[in-house]
Amino acid sequence: MTAQSANYSAPMPLPPFYALAVAVLAALAPGLLALPLWHTALIITPVLWRIWLGHRNAALPHLVVRIGWALLLFAFAFMQYHTLVGREGGVAVLSSLIAVKFLETKNHRDVRVLSLLAFFACSTGFLVSQSPLMLVYTIVVVAMICGQLAAWHRDDGKVDMSDLRRVGRMLLEALPIALILFVLFPRLSGPLWHMPDNEPRVRTGLSDDMSPGSFSDLTQDDSVAFRVDFNGPTPPRSQMYWRGPVMSSFDGTTWHTGYAGDPTESFETAGSVYRYTMTLEPHQRTWLLALDLPVQLPENARLSPTLQALSRTPVTERQRFAFASSTHWRTQGDSERSLARNLAIPPNINPQARALAANWLRLPPAQRVAAAMRFLRDGHYQYTLAPPLLTSVNRIDQLLFETRAGFCEHYAGAFTFLMRAAGVPARVVGGYLGGEYNRTGNYWIIRQASAHAWSEVWLPGQGWQRVDPTSMVAPDRINRGLAESVPSSDPLPFMLRDEDSTLAQLRLNWDAVMHGWDTWVVGYDAQRQMQVLNRLGIDNLLSPTFVGWLCGGFGVLLLIYLIAASDWRRARKIDAAQRHWQFFQKKLAKAGISARASEGPLDFARRAALKLPAQQGEIFAIASQYVAIRYGPTPDALPGLIRATRQFRVR
Repeated sequence: MTAQSANYSAPMPLPPFYALAVAVLAALAPGLLALPLWHTALIITPVLWRIWLGHRNAALPHLVVRIGWALLLFAFAFMQYHTLVGREGGVAVLSSLIAVKFLETKNHRDVRVLSLLAFFACSTGFLVSQSPLMLVYTIVVVAMICGQLAAWHRDDGKVDMSDLRRVGRMLLEALPIALILFVLFPRLSGPLWHMPDNEPRVRTGLSDDMSPGSFSDLTQDDSVAFRVDFNGPTPPRSQMYWRGPVMSSFDGTTWHTGYAGDPTESFETAGSVYRYTMTLEPHQRTWLLALDLPVQLPENARLSPTLQALSRTPVTERQRFAFASSTHWRTQGDSERSLARNLAIPPNINPQARALAANWLRLPPAQRVAAAMRFLRDGHYQYTLAPPLLTSVNRIDQLLFETRAGFCEHYAGAFTFLMRAAGVPARVVGGYLGGEYNRTGNYWIIRQASAHAWSEVWLPGQGWQRVDPTSMVAPDRINRGLAESVPSSDPLPFMLRDEDSTLAQLRLNWDAVMHGWDTWVVGYDAQRQMQVLNRLGIDNLLSPTFVGWLCGGFGVLLLIYLIAASDWRRARKIDAAQRHWQFFQKKLAKAGISARASEGPLDFARRAALKLPAQQGEIFAIASQYVAIRYGPTPDALPGLIRATRQFRVR
């Protein structure tokens, strides 16, 4: 048997083994916390079992037991997620493999394998969250893994803080290189590797149909739908209509997207054009929720026949999109078939609303719209999140002539019905209105609670035009926001009800930090990298100038590192010896033996030995080691000096 193989089969010291277990569990923790509790318990059981066996110095389980436990974990993962890959299924399988590996860990080679697996497991945390807190946590876990690796090379089989300090220094030395690589190394247009996701998870938010209560329910959700950075002028808050699904089909109760319409032949803007970048949260749909009518779309996007911006693929992760939009426009070329579909209403319902609309048939279309808006303005209607339940078959009649209380979806649906009954093509548009301005980050936050519904009517010579019935019932909803337009007794999230509170401001400050992180770190793609490089005068990643600066920067960094490392090592040998010698002197000072300024180390040792004759051997050994380090040819005696000074006790 060789010396190396003997080292592999030697009993492992327990302190570094415990440190290994803690480091591995810390690496797996973010992914395990996303699993069901029972599944997490099954995965960490092998780790706890191996710790118990090590504590009792007992034999490892038989190969059949190890394989059986692994197959059991794989079976549970497949039953839970119906796959052994994907985001959650893949994390469960990887965690299971690492945990079962503990049951056969018996030598230093196994420790190194587990440590490498733990490094890889650290990346699974970013499948759960890509926040700066997760980055800090991952760095701490990496330091723990490196620290326990260093502990395996100690002769005393202990875990010492000096190992962690050394690891921390190495990580700090690597930080400048990591920053240079992050900023300058060419970014790929897509991910280096992609783990297929499991079934798309359902998200709260807008739906492609609308019925009474569907939008008022969203006001209880203050989660972020998207954020918007305007590049230049910003439209008034009252003009921030973020366009979502367009609903043209009505069955008497619910509005549906239904027929999308024939392609609009042309449109032209009639107002200012606003440029902005939207950071859209995942919602598992293709909707891009652009500001009103987008005149410039991002790549891989299109405009639907109903003027809605759509992505080619569902938005399953946070993405950034650049738009240019106009808040006023004119459309042309709508077909007769499309207009006829936007006049259809179910027969024999809402007779009172039909009779009201019939009074406007002699008016020009634009005046019919104005008459309906006046009716809502003068009807003493209430805007509330908790309107009476509409139970009649003629629900629009019940709203307009009996309860007179509703939310945006109630009034948008009723107004659109009135317009169709009056012979004006009309449809309902769902989306968001307004937003919350974050002064710290100079951007707008649009939350799910800002969901809104309005109408569009088709007018000769103008095409489809936006009309918001809510502006007649609750003008403050348009100009000042949701909290200012509903009764104080209506339920609203605390953050929306009291936007000026200290807690709300702290929340906005933290949101600004996270938005900056998403923009400059998580969203640092090839396009943003070129923006940064263009500011540095570099317009091509293959140019000799870029290669020269990159190599030159690494060369200068390497030279600085070599000089600093050489000086640090030289200073460390002196400073560590001096520090432990002073530590030894403090122990003797407590016994009344203080060092004199004129005394050398050996003279001090002789005087201390006279007062402590029983410990003169220890005293002279420490002094000799210190002298050998400071003045002699044996600077490698430092570990012995450290060990001797720590163990020395005045008796």
